[in-house]
Amino acid sequence: MPLLFVTEQCIYAAPCQFTSPAAILCTMKYLLSILLVLTVILMSLAGYLYVLTNSPQSSAQTSFNQPFTLTNQDGITVTEKTFIGKPTLYFFGFTHCPDICPTTLGTLTNWLNSLGEDASKLNVVFVSVDPERDTPASLKTYISNFHPQITAATGSLEQLNAMAKIFMVYFAKVPPSPGQDPSNYMVSHSSGILMADSNGIFQGMLDSHDPDATAIESLKKLLKAR
Repeated sequence: MPLLFVTEQCIYAAPCQFTSPAAILCTMKYLLSILLVLTVILMSLAGYLYVLTNSPQSSAQTSFNQPFTLTNQDGITVTEKTFIGKPTLYFFGFTHCPDICPTTLGTLTNWLNSLGEDASKLNVVFVSVDPERDTPASLKTYISNFHPQITAATGSLEQLNAMAKIFMVYFAKVPPSPGQDPSNYMVSHSSGILMADSNGIFQGMLDSHDPDATAIESLKKLLKAR
């Protein structure tokens, strides 16, 4: 930010001799730089408000019913259409995850148990972002440890990258340290639980650290909005 840098030089390097032409010029530059910054801020705000009030909201930012293809724990192809018709929770992770994934799936299990029979009115999808190691068979074994309403799916790296863009989530393979087993890598990933209504429209996020009462109330509201 060159203008601000010059301004600081003017303020602190030059003595406050406001009667000198140099000091007057420096002060004018300082005031002009502030005016310029304020103008840019106001123009940006005006542009944002215009887009917000005059442009339709992009469905790509709010909708999970855009095309994607995965394979579930039974080896069956699933798409975005598979989950339309019921509110759906999506959680991205991998079976070799040491803490976040089992903790989140365990928390989801507790929440679903609290919903009782209403749990069957939800789709709950664990999406593995580790296609190298997480086969349908290994996913089936893994999710058997959690609530029966939780299903699992994965796909090729290309399919997962495409889905990640739709869902605005992040994942990346983290190679092991030199000298370690190359198969002993980790995967960095988003940890939020994404909620969609029965039409696939994004309804907000949950976190495994949310108080149980708050999360269960959110799930009940999601079921009512179906």
